[in-house]
Amino acid sequence: MNPSHAAFFERPEARLLKDKLTRPEMLPQYELLSRLEIPAVQAAIWDIEPILEQFDPATRNYAIQSSGALIGDIMASRGFRIARDARGEKRRGRVRKARFVKSGTIWELPMQADDDHRKKVASIMDDIMIRYRDTLAELAK
Repeated sequence: MNPSHAAFFERPEARLLKDKLTRPEMLPQYELLSRLEIPAVQAAIWDIEPILEQFDPATRNYAIQSSGALIGDIMASRGFRIARDARGEKRRGRVRKARFVKSGTIWELPMQADDDHRKKVASIMDDIMIRYRDTLAELAK
């Protein structure tokens, strides 16, 4: 999180917002929603919207951005990264039942070296390459 977002949460009126976002019970909710490809902020939306409502519009927008940065730090510290689409752009999703927060970042766990899906894909690709090689060898006869 950049220093200005961190400084925002030091303000007395923002401490409650930080407390709501960093409660221990929020962590599994952030992770679950991320695995479902839903913005992590959705987990806290009903808790933070009443707090956001108290801010003036300019401060509210900054509070929303700071909240996203805080959730981002939490997710990154737990091994998640920002999900990207096929073009490499950050994936975002609509936040539902919210008045002020309209969208949020979608997070993902990086693929692990021992990931079953990765092994399955590698096995299929190996099989395709073997058949391709054998076919070329037969055609060359």
